[in-house]
Amino acid sequence: MTLAGEGRPAVVNSPAAEALRVVAHAHRAAVAGRVEAVHTLRAALVRFWPAAVTAWPASTGSLRSPQARTLLAAAPGPRAAAALRPSHLAALLAQAGRTRTVTREAERLHAAFRRPAMLLDLQVEAAESIRIRHLLDVFDQAVRRADALEQDLRNLYATHPFHQLLSAVPGFATILGSYLLAEIGDSPVERFGSGRSLAAYAGVAPVTWASGQTMRVSFRRASSKHLRSSLHTAAFSTISHSPGAQRYYRRRRDAGDPHATALRKLARELLLSLYHCMATGAPYDDGIAFGYDPTTLDTLVLRRAKPLNDEEIIRARSMLDTPGTNATATAQAFGVSTQTIYRHVLGRPRPRLPANDVRDRRRSP
Repeated sequence: MTLAGEGRPAVVNSPAAEALRVVAHAHRAAVAGRVEAVHTLRAALVRFWPAAVTAWPASTGSLRSPQARTLLAAAPGPRAAAALRPSHLAALLAQAGRTRTVTREAERLHAAFRRPAMLLDLQVEAAESIRIRHLLDVFDQAVRRADALEQDLRNLYATHPFHQLLSAVPGFATILGSYLLAEIGDSPVERFGSGRSLAAYAGVAPVTWASGQTMRVSFRRASSKHLRSSLHTAAFSTISHSPGAQRYYRRRRDAGDPHATALRKLARELLLSLYHCMATGAPYDDGIAFGYDPTTLDTLVLRRAKPLNDEEIIRARSMLDTPGTNATATAQAFGVSTQTIYRHVLGRPRPRLPANDVRDRRRSP
């Protein structure tokens, strides 16, 4: 193809787009290193001090929160944590940046750290504490590196000419928009030639295989993994911010598509719209992209369908009043989760068992 002149010359990005791509890849690697560091720290704590893993709920960041890291640095072992007084815990929480309900949180942690637990030998616990301190240092370094690269990525993304275009897409934040722009580049017409080629490069265009009377449509695996992952996240985020994207997603689900397939088709629509805007210079319009009128009040409200209607809720309550029927059996009868029965039928969240009770229940026959 090269000798015959049929090969297309390689198109390089501008220096601004190339710099954005380099920093975006570095930020991806930093985030992956941060995730690996927190998983290593959690695994080390589970081995000899499980109470430290469950002391901070996932809603507050778990071990990633500054409060958890500050307290673990001051007391990396169960004996050291149990010796901390509520006043000392409150001072550590304030040092970590907590400003509300500091005393109440300190009392909660004090009670959690003083619960009876199986302890290791003093010398072994001291060695484990040394390892926790080193893992905390690695984790803090990973957090600082990811935060610094995120700030650099924000600065490069803000100065790029296509920043305003991607910022107009509902649900596209700075990191997500910079990831997409870093993989697409700022010369999509010269590089890909058409929106269909870009969709194939991103892995959101299906592959059709046909032989005789047999035809099969399958998922395209030969694609840019970074761009495909970013588009999947972008499609999932756009559903919650764009009425047109949510309507398109619901239409694909009603047609029988699984969740991943509907997201992939939505990502293809987004990518084709972005290609058109980058090729023509037109600003992004969500109404034109998904074919709806933004001035209609109906389309501006993102409604979420209830898992159970009023009639089904009444039937579920009557089933729960029957002796011998629990929430799990009722959920199986209606094809929903047990959490749905607790939330929508009983009007209260499902009670969460402590970690020890969950492990005991899993071990019981």
